Amino acid sequence: MEARHENHLASAATPILDWFHISMKIRHLEQSVQGLRPRTETERATKNLLAADLGKIRWCLWHNNANKLDKTLRKILVMCRIVVPETPGFKETLEASDFGIRDVLAYVLRNAAKPVDYGRRYRKGQSISSAMAESAVNQVINTRMCKRQQMRWTPRGAHLLAQVRCAVLNGDAAEKLSAYEAANAYRVDPEVEQFLKRLQQAA
Repeated sequence: MEARHENHLASAATPILDWFHISMKIRHLEQSVQGLRPRTETERATKNLLAADLGKIRWCLWHNNANKLDKTLRKILVMCRIVVPETPGFKETLEASDFGIRDVLAYVLRNAAKPVDYGRRYRKGQSISSAMAESAVNQVINTRMCKRQQMRWTPRGAHLLAQVRCAVLNGDAAEKLSAYEAANAYRVDPEVEQFLKRLQQAA
C-alpha cells in the first residue's frame, strides 16, 4: 500500500503493486536463465537473448513503460515456444520461463493495485515497497506469536504494538500520542465542577 503503514488512514491512499514482490518474481526468472547450461550455438544465443530481455522487463516495470513491457513479454514468450532445445535441461528451463513470464503478467493484471513509475517515486523519496514493514512483522511479532516462546503477546497487545511501530515509521508517534491524551483526558462532570466552585467560593 501507498505511503503509510497503518490500516486506518487519515486520507485516501493509492494502492500500488509492491516493488519488492515484483522484483523477486523477476529475480527467480533471472536465476533460472543464469543456471542454463547451453551445449549448442542455438541454446547459447537463446540464453543470451533471454537474459537481456529479462533485464528489460525489470527496466520497463521500474519506469512503468507499458508498451515496451508488452513487446518484451511477447518476445520472450515466442522465444520460449519456437526455439527447439537439444538438451532436456534446457527444454525444462524454457518451459519454466514461459510459465514464469505468464505468472508475472497475471500478477500485474489480477491485482487491483497498479504498477507506477517506481523510479520517479524512489527519486522523490516516496515508498515503493512494504519490505520494511514486513521485516518488522517477521522480526518482532512473529517471534512472539509463532515461535512457541514461553512469553507470548495477546492478539490485542500485538495489534497495539503494530500501531506504535507504524506511528514510529511514519514519524508521527508524538503527534498521535498527544492526540490520544487530549481525546482521553479526564473530564469532570458539570455538576461536580459547579459543586467544587461553590466550595471554593465558600472557603
